Amino acid sequence: MTIDENLDTILSMNLANYMTSILMSLGSGILGFFAVYKLFDWLTPELDFPKELAKGNMAVAVFLAGLFVGLGLLLGSAIK
Repeated sequence: MTIDENLDTILSMNLANYMTSILMSLGSGILGFFAVYKLFDWLTPELDFPKELAKGNMAVAVFLAGLFVGLGLLLGSAIK
């Protein structure tokens, strides 16, 4: 095996590992967002988030935006 073939093998393995890491991080992030949204939906049974958003309730929109931004920061630092 020549040096060029060896280098190509190493680079392709690193690329595969990198892509696997990205896909796993993306999957765990989306799953985390969904799980936390469902948890808050379950904890507040008297509040229907989609219905309130459709009515234009800005307080619910700001709450969900803050929840998702905070969760994104938390998951982003946990995945690193």
